[in-house]
Amino acid sequence: MSEENSNFNEFEKRNDNSQEDLSTGLKVLSFCIPLAGAIIYFVKKENEPVAAKSACNMALIGFGVGIVLQIIRYATAGV
Repeated sequence: MSEENSNFNEFEKRNDNSQEDLSTGLKVLSFCIPLAGAIIYFVKKENEPVAAKSACNMALIGFGVGIVLQIIRYATAGV
């Protein structure tokens, strides 16, 4: 019976870990380097889906901001 409780506690600990969000440093990294965010997403998508989603969202936002900044830069250059 104690083995069953032990297995349940291990499952519960793993399940709690899956609901944690991504750390702020990794969010900043995902935003600044979208490729890193994609890699973090694929690494964490099975065990930590909430963190993986955060990495993916930050990578997509960073990618979009990069495109907008490139358009503004191109428009102001007058080429």
